[in-house]
Amino acid sequence: MKNFIKNQKGFTLVELVVVIAILGILAGLAIPRFMDATVSARGAKVAGDMRIIESAIMMQYAEKGTEPKNLQELVDNHYLAAVPEPIKGGSDFKIGDTTFTAKAGANYALTTTTNTPVRVTFDGNTIEYYLKGDTTKG
Repeated sequence: MKNFIKNQKGFTLVELVVVIAILGILAGLAIPRFMDATVSARGAKVAGDMRIIESAIMMQYAEKGTEPKNLQELVDNHYLAAVPEPIKGGSDFKIGDTTFTAKAGANYALTTTTNTPVRVTFDGNTIEYYLKGDTTKG
């Protein structure tokens, strides 16, 4: 019987507790990084969508000499495959070093003022607003 106990191989309780503690520490370090990655990914989507729409505006202007009146016109004229789907209202998104929160009903739109070309906005703000990290407005 003594030979049976000596030849038994396995992990001791102490070794298992140490491994579980190490895994807990690693998980505690990794989870916040993954949460920040989601916020950064939303920001990359917003910035990318705005750049794509601005490129479509420029292509229409270069080809037809007119600016679009709305996003659907860019789709109808085949400069966009579809109007980009905005992120959900209330979602945080990060562009640069600044985190913003999308308002309920936030959407992409085209705006223009006197003597300025048509610009794309998200939640009423241009891409430059987000890149500057201006949180004082809106």
